[in-house]
Amino acid sequence: MNFLSGIMGTVVMILAFNLTSGNAGKYFTVVLGLAISTTTISYIGIFPAIIKLRYSHPEIERPYRIPFGNAGAWICGVLCEFWAVFATIVLIWPGFGLGWFGNKLNADSSLATGFTRGEYEKSQIIPLIVLFALGAVFYMLGTPTRSHLADTLPPDALPPQMTEPAPA
Repeated sequence: MNFLSGIMGTVVMILAFNLTSGNAGKYFTVVLGLAISTTTISYIGIFPAIIKLRYSHPEIERPYRIPFGNAGAWICGVLCEFWAVFATIVLIWPGFGLGWFGNKLNADSSLATGFTRGEYEKSQIIPLIVLFALGAVFYMLGTPTRSHLADTLPPDALPPQMTEPAPA
């Protein structure tokens, strides 16, 4: 993901340089926000996995342990998930949440310098859509490899969900 993020960041930077007649500095914040949001998006799936693995594979010894059992896993998982989702939203829509508690702050003041709300959102959302589409294409292209892997490995090398028959 980081490699693809770097490629996308480079493409966006080249496009920005060409579209702005050399004023690429304007787009530095945009590219940085895109690179960070791809990382926070990847964490959104990780924190629920902590909770799921505590229930589905409690016997597995892990090098790092969250204290206080399942309650600790839930607390850490929910808090971290909240912050990963919130950080992603704020990176894509700067100023999100301003004014929620009665203050008179303007969300547009959080935008990168020189951008309107629509320009900034397009600079984030369009590359993210391209990255997700590219990920879906690679996932589909990998289906034969995953099927072949499941057929060639011994059954005890695979997780139970890959060897058990599907429920009817």
